Amino acid sequence: MITDYDSKAKERQEEILSKFNRAHTYVEKPMMKSMMRDLKVKKVLLLGCGTGDESLLLKEFNVSEIVGIDISKESINIARNTYPDCEFYVGDMHELPFKDNSFDFVYSSLVIHYSNNPENVFKEVYRVLKNDGYFLFSVGHPLRWTSEKVIINNEEFKLLGYQNSKEVNKIYGNYNTFTKVEEYLACEDITFNLFIASPSTHFKLLKRCGFQIEDFSESYAINELRELDYNYWYRYHEFPQFMAFLARK
Repeated sequence: MITDYDSKAKERQEEILSKFNRAHTYVEKPMMKSMMRDLKVKKVLLLGCGTGDESLLLKEFNVSEIVGIDISKESINIARNTYPDCEFYVGDMHELPFKDNSFDFVYSSLVIHYSNNPENVFKEVYRVLKNDGYFLFSVGHPLRWTSEKVIINNEEFKLLGYQNSKEVNKIYGNYNTFTKVEEYLACEDITFNLFIASPSTHFKLLKRCGFQIEDFSESYAINELRELDYNYWYRYHEFPQFMAFLARK
């Protein structure tokens, strides 16, 4: 997966900056911005920063210092060249190369669901956060990412539920179990693994690591997308693709 993100880093940056990525621009980002806190004169860690483009969002909230970390070397090279006023490091979110109590705020967009052990990530974030610091992160929602593809009358459906029959106990999809999901992005020719958990699983892991949960949101496509891509808006205005948590140390 690291190699895939290295080879596609520039393409992903161009897609995000051009706002062509509908899920990021019209679904996930509005959700995250609605949950932000006042970050004036704060030191922020971008966890899984990619090419550093999330720094543009953070600067809207008057951040004084931004530090980013990502496992993709090529993404970090692009970030350093594009946003020289920020600091960027290559590193693993399970073993952060920062001292205890280093940051006022940790921000992570659609990254933690790449970990098969999110509790370890939460422990590291807790360690590097200052007391009363905030942790805002988004991950895939099980309603979207663990639903099952089913062909009915030559039409593809995404189902999450069960067959209501006394004789057949057929389950479609998986909501409560921590699940590895393989996803193929044709636009980038990348296959990658997501590890999807229910909201209650994340709540329990965060609490176990010492966090207090301040806020929780499930995404929906905003109305600005309706004129650009009605079908996409119609689908994800009601069915969440992502969810986000705001936790405090």
